[in-house]
Amino acid sequence: MDHAAKDRFQALLIEGRLSALDITDQLAASAKSTEMLFNADHLHPLARVMTIQKYKRLEILGSVVEFTRERETNIVSITASHSSQLPPTYTERWLSQPLRIMFGQRVQPRLLARNKGGEAIIFILAPPRLEIASWSAFWTDEPSNVDSFFDCYSKLLTVIALARDLSGEVHSITRLYDELAEVANASRWVMALTLAGCTEGFEKLLRPKMTADEFGEEAQSKEADELAEAIEKLKGADALKKRAIQAIQLTKGASTARTLRALQRRGVITPEQYGAWNDVRNRVMHGNLVSPYSNEDEDNQFSHLIAIVRALTRELINRSCASLASTSPGMIGEPDRGLRP
Repeated sequence: MDHAAKDRFQALLIEGRLSALDITDQLAASAKSTEMLFNADHLHPLARVMTIQKYKRLEILGSVVEFTRERETNIVSITASHSSQLPPTYTERWLSQPLRIMFGQRVQPRLLARNKGGEAIIFILAPPRLEIASWSAFWTDEPSNVDSFFDCYSKLLTVIALARDLSGEVHSITRLYDELAEVANASRWVMALTLAGCTEGFEKLLRPKMTADEFGEEAQSKEADELAEAIEKLKGADALKKRAIQAIQLTKGASTARTLRALQRRGVITPEQYGAWNDVRNRVMHGNLVSPYSNEDEDNQFSHLIAIVRALTRELINRSCASLASTSPGMIGEPDRGLRP
C-alpha cells in the first residue's frame, strides 16, 4: 500500500474482539505485490534485526522483496513484487514461513495485503505474542549481523517457494519448527521427545538427497551378510538365531542411525551430538522420563539435541539450494547489500 492507503487504513475504527478481517477496497498502488505489516515494538525479534538497517532490498526468484522499518509507528513491512515463481495467493503463505523457522516462533503479520494493481484484498489478523528469543530458533546470530539474517531468509524462501506445494500446507521444515515452537515452554520430557522426533524428521528429508557413497552401503552390506551366515552356522536354537539374523539385516537398509553416522563422518554433525541423540532418543521413546529440573548432564544433552536439529536444517538448506542452482542457474537471488539512499 502507498502512504495514502496506510493513512486511510489507520483511520478505520474496529471495535470488539477481532481474530481476522477481510477487506477489499481501492487502497493499493498500481504495482502488483504481496505486503505484510508487522506490529513490531522494540522487543519483537524482527524489529531487533531491523534496528541498525531500516531498509533492505532482496532479489529472489524474479521478485523484489523489500524490508522496511518505521520506528515511529513500530511497523516492519515486507513487500514482494509478484513474479512467475512468487505469484499472488501462494506468496502470502510463503513469505512468513522463513521467519517462523528462523525465530522458532509462529511469526505472523498484523496485516496482509494482496495488491492486485489499483485494488487490494486486505486481511487483518491477530498475531500471537512473541518472545524476544526462543531456544527453538534456527537463526542464532546476533541481531546486528543483518547480512547473515537476509542470506538465511533468501535461501529459506527459495527452498519453500520452489517446493511448489499449492495445497496450502506449510513446508516440511516449517512444520518441524512449528512443532518445536509448540513445546518451547513444555516439560523437559516433551521437549526431549520433540527434539528427538525432529532429528528423525530432518534425517528423512535429507536421506533422499544423499548418495550411496556417503553411506558406504556395499561394504556394510557385505559385512552384514557374512555375519548372518556365521550366525546361521552356529549351534543353538533356530528361533534365537533367526532373531539375531533379523537384527543384523536391519543394519543393511537405510535407517536414521546410519544416515546420522554418515553425516557425522562428513562433519555435518559431531560425535557428541550423535551420542546425545542416540542416548536420549532410546530413553524417552521407551517411556523413561528425563529430570523435570535443570541439571548439568541433561542440559548438555539438550544443547546437543538443539544443535543437531540446527545442523541438519543447515545441511538440508545447503543441499536443496545446491540442487536448485545446478538445475536452474541464477534462480537463487543474492541480497542487495546497499541501504536505501
